[in-house]
Amino acid sequence: MKRKVYVALGVILVLLISFMYVTASGISQLSNEKILYLFLDETKGDPGTVEVASLAIYENARLTQSLIKVNPLDSTDALKREGISILDSLIKAKTLQEGIQNAQVIAEHHTNITIDRVVLIDASAFKLIIDATHPISIDKSFRVDVLDKTFNFHTKTTVTGVQAKSCIRGNEYPGIENAEVMHIPEDYLWEVKAEIINDVANKVLDLDTYSKEEQKGLVTVLLEQYKKDTLYVYKRTTVLTLVYYLPGFISKQIINFAVRLIR
Repeated sequence: MKRKVYVALGVILVLLISFMYVTASGISQLSNEKILYLFLDETKGDPGTVEVASLAIYENARLTQSLIKVNPLDSTDALKREGISILDSLIKAKTLQEGIQNAQVIAEHHTNITIDRVVLIDASAFKLIIDATHPISIDKSFRVDVLDKTFNFHTKTTVTGVQAKSCIRGNEYPGIENAEVMHIPEDYLWEVKAEIINDVANKVLDLDTYSKEEQKGLVTVLLEQYKKDTLYVYKRTTVLTLVYYLPGFISKQIINFAVRLIR
């Protein structure tokens, strides 16, 4: 009798490991996509305004280049007639899916790049993601062109989760004094915000920079936010849907396994 129990348990264990491997492999196969990240200020409407729009191009789970910034004030001719830009695409739509589709159409129109997937990230969720690992050091020079005038900036600082959240919401620009941005018209401030958040996000998305402990902490927070929809993935695959609905401890093992496969 005991032998039969052991055999049954062995079969179940093998099936479980096989399931986790197949599911994790499915996640790792998503590592060659073009993903549009929309960073939201969730305090402005439901689900929030798109304050930073960034396009990531992946190859083998690595960014092929820095995140591409997309102007949240951009639109298409058709959507402009309806008064819709990326910025307010979500709060002006009848459904979340319609809003995401509008943002994707606009981003594709202005970048000439076909987007595979869209991810929404609340400012509060981005704070927790950074807090789960470590503050992000940035050292960046950039310029903002306003008509016939150029504003030059340099930021060298360490960005905490709280500062990243405040930056997305437009309350502060880490490493830059408020006096430096006072003379920039409001319609151009998105560019300062995008330069900082993109630089932070570039490093957050670099899996090679994390220790094993930081990786575990990151996976835990990502999974929690994913299941709460504060980290929302549009066009979920079957695998991502399974991870969403499975018990947390199983989903966590699958994601950890997927990260190890990718690395």
